[in-house]
Amino acid sequence: MVEFALVLPLLLLLVCGIVDLGRALHAQVVLTQAAREGARLVALGQTDAVPRTLSAAAPVSPVQIAVTACPANLSTADAIVTVQHQFKFVTPVGAFAGSLGAPITLTGRGVMRCLG
Repeated sequence: MVEFALVLPLLLLLVCGIVDLGRALHAQVVLTQAAREGARLVALGQTDAVPRTLSAAAPVSPVQIAVTACPANLSTADAIVTVQHQFKFVTPVGAFAGSLGAPITLTGRGVMRCLG
């Protein structure tokens, strides 16, 4: 019983860390894929790039999107889309991660060559 009482806090800390790390990695992958999709749409000159990027990033909403569109007559520029999300921890491990559980900013960035 004593050994269990000593090991249980460490075991719970490990499980909570795995949960939060998995959530954070999932959110990062979703943001990166949404930014890449948005950059591709902007590079192709699609007008619905922002709504489609928002729908691609829906699993981790709310997000903030910044778009650098292609210039009108310059085909050597890049279309850049940046998607940011304030990730909040759901377990007490966030208090150990820094700033006593304050949200961290996750960023996904997509860059595509303009085809214009």
